[in-house]
Amino acid sequence: MKKRLFIGTTVTIPSSEIKKIKKDISNLDISGKWVEEENLHFTYRFLGEILSPFVPEISKNLKKSLSNIKQIEAELKGLGVFPNHKTPRVLWIGVNAPGIEVIKNAVDESLKPMGFKEENKEFIPHVTVLRIKKFRHRIKFSNYLNKMKDYLFLKTTVKEVSLIESILTSDGPVYKKLETVKLL
Repeated sequence: MKKRLFIGTTVTIPSSEIKKIKKDISNLDISGKWVEEENLHFTYRFLGEILSPFVPEISKNLKKSLSNIKQIEAELKGLGVFPNHKTPRVLWIGVNAPGIEVIKNAVDESLKPMGFKEENKEFIPHVTVLRIKKFRHRIKFSNYLNKMKDYLFLKTTVKEVSLIESILTSDGPVYKKLETVKLL
């Protein structure tokens, strides 16, 4: 049996902040699928479909690689989009955290013994909040993103990293933490 896995850190953003974004986005005539508040996270590495027998080894390697990594301070700040402003598909909150690359590198190192290749895409730490389905008013939206680029949603401490299973359902994904490693 296979499990759909990623390695990430869950975050709790105040509901009032999420409601503010939803109201602003609705006023801009943008719609899509909002990420449930309990599913908010940032991802260090998406692993994809992994055979269940490999999960314990991934967990063991992750614990070993992160054993000497310290907690870091993070700001969830600003809004951005993927892939670009012309055709946005994902609306996200940025993660500004000096030291996050150390965690990302430790995660990547933990996967090498299992044959995972290095990713050759830029690591942009972010929390996805909306998968955009309908989009109009490019200039108004760009102005809104510009206005929100330095908006501070939350200051937090990254205290743990989890191996998370993403169980796809008709109501959206359900996330289940399989392993959680506490940082120093």
